[in-house]
Amino acid sequence: WGGIGATLVDSLSTLWLLGMKDEFWEARDWVKDNLDFSKVGTISVFETTIRNLGGLLSAYDLSHDAVFLEKADDLGKRLMKAFGTPHGVPFGETELFDDGQSYNTGWHSNTAI
Repeated sequence: WGGIGATLVDSLSTLWLLGMKDEFWEARDWVKDNLDFSKVGTISVFETTIRNLGGLLSAYDLSHDAVFLEKADDLGKRLMKAFGTPHGVPFGETELFDDGQSYNTGWHSNTAI
């Protein structure tokens, strides 16, 4: 889904809590070596916030591995443009690459609510 490893990142805390440390560290290596938000186009702000940002922050909280915090910081900065609305409700979609735009899609009448 967009090349951002949403399922892998979302499952990091589960791997840790189940004691599957070998799998956790293997997933961590994928995050370190392959997860690059600068090459990602349009994503759902909601899904990316709860699955990727939340997953990275929980993995950092559990493992204290700085890789997760660095990736979370990068993603958070890229998501911030979605919150630059006059009404305070974030746009539903944003493009994560540098200079990407944020918007609401037409399938819900170009509105956030």
